[in-house]
Amino acid sequence: MYYFVDHKKKKIHQRQFAGDRCDFVETPVEKREFTDQVEYVQQLKNKDLYEMCKYCQQAQSISS
Repeated sequence: MYYFVDHKKKKIHQRQFAGDRCDFVETPVEKREFTDQVEYVQQLKNKDLYEMCKYCQQAQSISS
């Protein structure tokens, strides 16, 4: 599984489900990171208090 890390907001997204509701659009590119390292993600959560994004735990539907 691949992760998208938003260092500005301290959020960890599941890359394949990240979308508009996740609110990372304002995060500068230099504050974004992609990783597949589960240990690194766990370290961010445990040591640096990053949170998993509640919106990208599953596919997002497009509403009109």
